[in-house]
Amino acid sequence: MGKDLPLQKGIKVDIDITSLNHSGEGVGRYRGIAVFVPFTAPGDKVLAEITELKKNFARGRLISISESSQWRCKPACAIFSRCGGCRLQHLDYQEQLRRKTVMVKDSLARIGHLSTAVVKTTIGMENSWHYRNKVSYHVEEKEGQAILGFYEKGTHQLACYDAGCEVVQSLPWRQADKNTAGCLLVSEKLRKIAGLIEKLLNECQAGGDERVRCRGWLRQVILREAFATGECMVVLVPGADKWPAEKTFVMKLLKSCPEIASIQKLINKNPAKAGFGGTAIVLAGKEFITERLGNLTFRISARSFFQVNPVQASLLYRIALDYAGLSGRETVVDAYSGTGTIALFLAENADRVYGLESISGAVEDARANAVLNGITNAEFRCGEVEKLLPGMAAQGLHPEVIVLDPPRRGCGVAALNAVIAMKTPRVVYISCDPGTLARDLGYLADKGYRVEEVQPVDMFPWTAHIEAVACLERKHNDKL
Repeated sequence: MGKDLPLQKGIKVDIDITSLNHSGEGVGRYRGIAVFVPFTAPGDKVLAEITELKKNFARGRLISISESSQWRCKPACAIFSRCGGCRLQHLDYQEQLRRKTVMVKDSLARIGHLSTAVVKTTIGMENSWHYRNKVSYHVEEKEGQAILGFYEKGTHQLACYDAGCEVVQSLPWRQADKNTAGCLLVSEKLRKIAGLIEKLLNECQAGGDERVRCRGWLRQVILREAFATGECMVVLVPGADKWPAEKTFVMKLLKSCPEIASIQKLINKNPAKAGFGGTAIVLAGKEFITERLGNLTFRISARSFFQVNPVQASLLYRIALDYAGLSGRETVVDAYSGTGTIALFLAENADRVYGLESISGAVEDARANAVLNGITNAEFRCGEVEKLLPGMAAQGLHPEVIVLDPPRRGCGVAALNAVIAMKTPRVVYISCDPGTLARDLGYLADKGYRVEEVQPVDMFPWTAHIEAVACLERKHNDKL
């Protein structure tokens, strides 16, 4: 269909899917133009309706599959194509790992001009479900009842009502809605707590008294779990209204679930930033829950950043530590150090570690975690890496190893130039975006560094996200 028609919005065309793009969309071609079709797999032959047309590419909506890929599988989640969280549940997991390796190689070659770089096979998970230790639910009303769920992609409509509680699933609207199995990426314990919260919200507002309805009071519920200790935290993000039943709800929740070690309320006057920042108020239990990675202990607060997949995070940190090649005598800089997780791993094996981070709350957490673990050879500085690192270079600091762990946008040029100016023999780059990884490695390669090896790690199975660790060596290690 549409073989001879010019490409335009609204037409239906036959497409052979040959690869995936970095968003997890299938890629095919129509009259030489790349067409991206979500929820398709390499090897699929599909009919797609063109929904978006740009100068160099088009995007289509999958209508039907005339021939299925050998790697296509049935999604485990009933609302997979609506939720927007997972992008690859239709693709065999081992093939996902292979394709993610290809994506990293392609980015390095196309963007960084590093076609000969050694990229190892992406390391996956033995159990690729229920790996998330944090989840955020939106709270709305349905037929007068409070419900927890996730927004459908690109909307403010709940796509699924996630709960693991039989009592909740027995309610009338749950029986009518078949999509109640819950998010398969979230830990089983957090799913059960979500169901319990929903049940108690409705119990506390039962009786028809408008004064105790939670409508407008609660905007979000954030749940966190420390896998090593089993402790859980419930963070309530309220709206503008007060809820008279809040105290009763909190006490019932704490009594009903002994795994909950902390219940807090996060106040943020800016509705657009609900769940991000603000003031945390402890309603019951402790201020922190405690997690362990390797030999280290970490306190996680309501606002702390912590890797949502601790199993793969531990693996990623071990790879980074191995690439650093520390003997115990080195000075190390951890740029974009966050809450200090990697810096503290490094400090166990280095003489001195400097952590650089722009978010003051993260720096406070890093310092507290250093004290908690009795680590005295790690110093954390607050400020923009693009300013702090050049300043350290100007002061004559010459670290043996620099770890770069930037956000998705990658490193600023000023930071990369400081690495070069310091003549640092070894650089370990931890990336959450293959495109900016390739760009920055290409820049360093042009300035005298050799990319020794890149190891992708599947931190977020069933999604298109890719983490990777790269090891770089300075080609001419002049004596410092």
